Amino acid sequence: MAKNKDLTAEELIAKKVRTSNGWTRFWAIVLALVLVAGVAAFGKTQANKQNELIDEEASKYAEAMANVQANAGGQSWNDGGAAAPQGGGVADEKSEAAAKAINDATKAAASGAGYDWARNCQYTKSVDVGSATDVLNNVIKGVDKNASVDSVVGGFIGIGDNKTTIPKGKEFKDVWAYHAANYKLKGTELKASDLKDLKVEGDTYTFSLADATTPKKDGSTPISRLTDDIVVQEEVASEIQQQVGSAIKVNSLVGIYSNIKVEVVITDGKLQKFSYSYDAEVQELALKVAVVGVKGTGAMHTEATYSNFVY
Repeated sequence: MAKNKDLTAEELIAKKVRTSNGWTRFWAIVLALVLVAGVAAFGKTQANKQNELIDEEASKYAEAMANVQANAGGQSWNDGGAAAPQGGGVADEKSEAAAKAINDATKAAASGAGYDWARNCQYTKSVDVGSATDVLNNVIKGVDKNASVDSVVGGFIGIGDNKTTIPKGKEFKDVWAYHAANYKLKGTELKASDLKDLKVEGDTYTFSLADATTPKKDGSTPISRLTDDIVVQEEVASEIQQQVGSAIKVNSLVGIYSNIKVEVVITDGKLQKFSYSYDAEVQELALKVAVVGVKGTGAMHTEATYSNFVY
């Protein structure tokens, strides 16, 4: 095995990741969304699921109507008389200008600027996977005797304080290898209608985004047009498949991202600060480890900031 002095920078980063996270990374992925949670029992009937969907749509409608009453002039409908899309208000000139400014500035910064990154993620509910806890801990400890459900889940979703500096011209992955694709600055694709409660004060833009149910990294929801700092079922299932084959299956996942707040500072067209925060939970998660079904509860709050840009 090569000594540290013989390793490349990338190999040193990889070694550091292995050391800090152990060899239980795939268990973190298996359990990550258990932790993000409020997980419902697996055995819900299709009728109950349908009722939940109906309740959810009714809640969205009620919120939309409340926005109509709250907005000056009652504007929350588009020119064709249809309700504005979920996550958006009226795409007025102020919102159009703000969305363009933010998208242009973040894309320019993401294309090679240096910056400081800081992310704080904390449990708002501790990990509890019920009777499956002992089973999972036994399997995890078979891989790493010092690891547990708590430690590997926390490692995966970045519980605690994480920060680093990305030098100008460097890729995020060159400095921070573990889940770099999720955490690197993204050139946003925000729509004017995404910017709820938009305020523009000098160089500072503040707004919120609509809640997202099981968002994908495909730009189909406001949060996915803002950041890739979300966990999706396909990625979880894919990495588990690569690591342990069919021994563990992700049967279903319904996750909710809420209370999404954003602040952006742009001076003379250049991004100076970009920060967001959100709460996350899972309403339904079904995992199967061998023949053991897993369910659990938990929750987290995340805050991330990109600052001190160097162009």
